[in-house]
Order: sequence, then structure tokens, then C-alpha cells
Amino acid sequence: MPAISRPALLTPRRQRLALLVLFALIYSLVSLVNQVNFRTGALDMGYEAQAVTDLAHLRAPRVTLLPDTPPTAFLAGHFSLTPALAVPLYYLVGPVWSLLLLQIGAVLLGVLGVWRYARYVGASEAQANWALALLGGQWAIFSALGFDFHDNVLGAMALPWLARWVGQGRWGRATLAAGFIALSKENLALWLAFVLLGLAWQHRRQHRVVWRAAVGAALALAYFVIVTRYVMPALDTNHRPYTQLARYGALGASLPAIAGHLLLHPSQLWQALFTNTLPDTAYDYIKLELWVGLLVSGGWALLRRPWYVLMLVPILGQKLLANDAGFWGLNYQYSIEIAPVLALAVADTLAGARRPGAGRWPWALGVVVLFTVVTLYTRRSTWYDRATTNFLIGSHYRPAYPNPAGLRAALAQVPADVPLSASSTLVPHLTARRDLFLFPVLRTAQLVALLREPDQSGAWPLSVEDAKRAAAQLRTDPAYRVLYEDAQLVLLARHAAPADSAAVWRP
Repeated sequence: MPAISRPALLTPRRQRLALLVLFALIYSLVSLVNQVNFRTGALDMGYEAQAVTDLAHLRAPRVTLLPDTPPTAFLAGHFSLTPALAVPLYYLVGPVWSLLLLQIGAVLLGVLGVWRYARYVGASEAQANWALALLGGQWAIFSALGFDFHDNVLGAMALPWLARWVGQGRWGRATLAAGFIALSKENLALWLAFVLLGLAWQHRRQHRVVWRAAVGAALALAYFVIVTRYVMPALDTNHRPYTQLARYGALGASLPAIAGHLLLHPSQLWQALFTNTLPDTAYDYIKLELWVGLLVSGGWALLRRPWYVLMLVPILGQKLLANDAGFWGLNYQYSIEIAPVLALAVADTLAGARRPGAGRWPWALGVVVLFTVVTLYTRRSTWYDRATTNFLIGSHYRPAYPNPAGLRAALAQVPADVPLSASSTLVPHLTARRDLFLFPVLRTAQLVALLREPDQSGAWPLSVEDAKRAAAQLRTDPAYRVLYEDAQLVLLARHAAPADSAAVWRP
């Protein structure tokens, strides 16, 4: 029998398959372990699970978990149709697991899309594998996977496919990819407009590409305006204007007003992009950390490919102009759109280099992986919880509460389909009901499930101290009856739950 040569075992195709399997394993260790260990929460995990459950039962999706609004249409909060993709899996694994598996699958398709794009721009199969790994190892992906499920992760991962199909002139597929991005989340329609303008710039010598991309950008912008200005407020129970703009209220009441204000006050724009605009010094240098991450994770390639800068404009504006420091840095899902843009820029630059060097790809990947690993351990953001994201440390695999099996067994006894108010990290485990509220919101809840010793995530939106006080106080409140309690959980029944109420527990 002839010996199998070493090169045959390490063909680019097998390397690509091995990378996809490796990333699938790592992403599962981040995302799925969080659900097992009670590190997912009401927002956005429970919020999205409610939508999937309603869609699976052929009901208009409705959410009851928003603490600042009565039950309202799901599409009023975020205009996204992607939860429908989780419905087939819902019948096998339930709403939460279906969403987490869908998100992991979408990221894997995204990294495969970067491989396809790299091949399209001239990279060899082996070089395209480096491009695949470069996206797969980006810090922004780990930040997103470490924090529940988010629709924009799915939309962002369609970008490599859109860029490839536009360049190839495959307009049917490009239209599907663009439509998927727009329908993933309302703010991604605005991002799509900038993406298409960037692609028009990239292919400026191909007039057919330019005018079609420009028309697509205009349609995406029109869609964004119609949905956010008219459709979402109409669906909202209280007919509130587009709520996401509240984070930018100091700059203007609408996007044109915000843009006009910044054009008239460029120094304020500069300050907002690079400095802490809040009085608390704990937020100093968070924006600097983001800029460093952009530079070392592929931002250097933007110098030769400026159309990718255009694609980043709305994402950086959304992050850095907000009055919420949680948007500014590396945390959560707010940077996910950055990852594929940087990966495309690097693939474009290295594959198109006049003197292609085999060593440039490993260097590019090495810097990305180094920054990702460092920021898995430590970040400038003082509220970063590495137990949710860093799959390399033991605390990630230790449950948030001392007896998770006992907690799951207790939650399994909670009657289904009974209106319930619960602590945030219990919500994703109690989705078998239509009326599910985030404590301290009570409304029409007949049952209340509270953690006795919550961590900060479990107590949110209350402080840990107030959450403990609530559990202790309600146990002795004559309006409540204790159905079950142990060292971790107390389950209470309200003697007379109102048919319709805005009741909220207050310290």
C-alpha cells in the first residue's frame, strides 16, 4: 500500500474544512455554554425567543419583556424578519437553542463567504484559508457570541457574499443578499446603503455596477426611512418615534438634524469620535481601545482600499456618537459589522498586492488573533465580564449559580402558559408562555420567579442589592404566596393578578 504523503493530508481543501470545524467548536464553546450556565438574559435572548415562539405558532410576534413599554409588536422594537429562520429548528430544540445554533451557522457561512471572496479577488486556495481564519478569529465575533443572540450578526455575515456577487455581476444573488441584510434589522438598511456606495466606488470603472449599486443604495435608504419613521412607530403600542435615536438626542432629533449639527460643529464630531463625552472618568480611553482594535485587525488595509472606510461610517457613527458608553468599545454585538469589512479589506489588499508575499497572510492573521486573545482576558471597559466570552478560562465553564442542575429542575416545574415575571437570566429558561415579563415589571403576572442570590446580570435592571431585597420582601408580602423555594430560587404566586396592569415592584 503506497504511503500517504504529508502534503496530501494537508491540502487546502482539508485545511479549510478543519478551520470551519475548529471555529464551529470554539463558537459553540462560547455561545452554547453561556446558555447552559445561565449567562444569557431577557434582552436580547428572551426577547428574540418570544418572537420565534409566536412565529412557530403562526402568531404575529409580540414582546412583553421590554421594561420601559407595555407589550408591543416585536417589529416595533427592531424591524427584523430573521427570527423566522429559526422556526424549523424550534420544533426540534426550542426557541433559545434554535436561535443560538442559527447564529453560529450564520457566522460560519460568513467566514466561508470571505474565503469565496478572497478566491474571487485572486488569492490561491491556501491564501483564501488565511482570509477565512482572519474573519473567524476577529474579536468582534467573540464579543457578539458572548452576549446572547442578535439579528445584526446574521445580516453582517451576508456582506462577503454580497461583495463577491456584485463584483461578479450576479445580480439575482446580489439582490437576495442585499435584501437579507436590509431585513435582518432596520439599522442594517442604512449600513447597506453605505456598503453599496462603497461597492460602487470599488467598481467605479464598471458603469453597470455603479448605477445598479447606486439604485440599490437609494432603495435601502428609502426603506430605512419608511420603516423607522412610519412603520415602527405605527406598530408600537404607544406609537413612540424610533426609539434608537434617543441615544443621539443631544445631536439632533433625526438623522438629517444630527448630520447637519455635526457639519456645523466639526470640533464636536472630532471630540465624539475620540474622547469620553460623559462626565464619568471610568469611560476614558474606551474609544481609543476601539481605534487600536480597528487598526491592528485590518484597518491598515483601508489606506489602499478607501471604499471600505465608507462602509464603516454608519457603524462607527452609531457606536461613537451614542450617549451610552456601552456602545463605544469592543463589547457586545455593536461591532459585528466591522469584522467582515476589515476581512474583505485585508483579502483585497493582500491578494491584489503587486508583490504578493506568502508571509504577509500569517502576519495579518497573527496580529488579529493576538489582539483577540489579549482582549478576551482584559479590556478597558470596566464592566467587561470575561466569563461570558473567554472560552480559554475555567470560569467560563463554571455555572453562574452553584447548583445549575437543581435550578433547572426547579424551573422545569414552573407551570407553562401561566403569565410570569422573572429574573433576567431565568427568562431564557422559561419561554413556554406568551406573557413573560422582566422583573421588576409585574403587569399581569400570576407567578414570580426570582433568584435569591443573583449576580449583576441576573439582577438587571435592578442592582444586586435591590434584587435580593425584592425576593426577601415578596416572600413576606400578604399579596403573594410561596410555591417553592430553595437556596437559589423563590417561586411566588400572586393572590390576585390584575387582568391589565402596569404594576412594577419598586424598592
